[in-house]
Amino acid sequence: YLFLDITGRNDWSSTLPVDKNSYFYPSVSLGFVLTEAIGLQSNILSHTKFRASFAKAGDITLPYQLQGIYDISDPFNSNPVMTYSNTRPPLNLKPPEKKSIEIGAEMKFLKNRVGMDATWYKENTTNHIMSIRATGAMGFSYKTVNTGQLQNKGLEITLWATPVITSNLKWDVVLNWSTNENKVIELYEDLNYLTLYDASWRMQVRARPGKEFGELWGYALVRENQKKVYYDKNETDLSHIEYSGRPLIKPNNGRYICSNSMTILGNVYPDWFGGVNNVIRYRNFNFSFLIDFRKGGDIFSVTDWFGHYTGVLKGTAVKNDKGTNMRNDPAIGGGIRVNGVYGYVDLNGDVQFTDETGTNVSSPVENQTYAEAQGFFHDYFGKNELSVFDASFVKLREVILGYTFSDIPILVRVGIDNIQLSLVGRNLWIIHSNVPNIDPEYGMGAGNYVGMESAAIPSVRSYGFDLKVSF
Repeated sequence: YLFLDITGRNDWSSTLPVDKNSYFYPSVSLGFVLTEAIGLQSNILSHTKFRASFAKAGDITLPYQLQGIYDISDPFNSNPVMTYSNTRPPLNLKPPEKKSIEIGAEMKFLKNRVGMDATWYKENTTNHIMSIRATGAMGFSYKTVNTGQLQNKGLEITLWATPVITSNLKWDVVLNWSTNENKVIELYEDLNYLTLYDASWRMQVRARPGKEFGELWGYALVRENQKKVYYDKNETDLSHIEYSGRPLIKPNNGRYICSNSMTILGNVYPDWFGGVNNVIRYRNFNFSFLIDFRKGGDIFSVTDWFGHYTGVLKGTAVKNDKGTNMRNDPAIGGGIRVNGVYGYVDLNGDVQFTDETGTNVSSPVENQTYAEAQGFFHDYFGKNELSVFDASFVKLREVILGYTFSDIPILVRVGIDNIQLSLVGRNLWIIHSNVPNIDPEYGMGAGNYVGMESAAIPSVRSYGFDLKVSF
């Protein structure tokens, strides 16, 4: 009824220059089956188990990180060309360490027809190894350091049920749901932010102390309300300006106004995600379908941004609120009028309202100006916010239809119990998406390049078959 496992590992830091220190990494797991321990097992409550664990683990750095090395490039005049590393070799580098806590419960009801499994976890990772920018006075542009602390905290839940079960028919349903908060506890010394990666057209994904990992930064629309955010309590070192409310519109041409500096446009990681899988078996037939869903997370779409800029998307040639094609001259009813208020940004960087003639006023005046369509969409250039979308989606991820051939005499004689043949379709249908024209799961590249799409090709719908032979 009670399970306890304690292990430990004592590792020498043979790959890191820290005077041959040793590091002890313990792991403790505990499990307790409540129903059997105190006799609660019944037809209603079939099984209850609680579990908990704690672990500490280490990691090593990538190769060629501990000393300066030479990069070899193409020969010049048949002479080899070698360049010394632009990254300062690390001093007293320590291995990254992760401490994790996990608590979970598993419960089954109605003779195991209904069940759930829930897990809460928290992981803190310290001593991350990365290269950061350094002053050129030391002769290097970057230096390798131990920096920062990240905290992952989340919840994972699995629910399953068998709504129908007969001698010939069985229907199983499994629901998975999870959420994770990845928070930056601290960075290196007085570092205000760390750029995780650069993306297309001046967009960046950053990490900031005290904030969630994966903030999306770019150039926003200036709006009627603004809030200046500072790095220091004395409000002398400006970090960025946050805008809210209706966009500011230029009174002379009806176009948006772009911010002068980068600001937060969202976060690339979702609030939660999950999926529902249904499996139906009738005699020798089996049918299943999997639906995936995700809530939250933002993505910058270059396809949308540049498609509007070049006028190739449908939204650049639709009818305006007057019922006229927006590509027509505003003088004859064409053009495009967007919701917003007249104004501009003064020399102090503050919002100043105007009327439609450009005269300063104290209260916002709603935009009534129709912008010429080509000029309006060409003015998309530089305004990243216009193509940042909520990347939530619902997808029909997979459908399987199969049949199992069994008890066939000719197959039994050669030792084959059964053959299962299935037709499989994957990535079949984007049921719902807030991102136009592209697959919301697309990224700019492999690895951590999420939240950025740059001229992606259409996603692929695939069909195939699966053959399984059992002996």
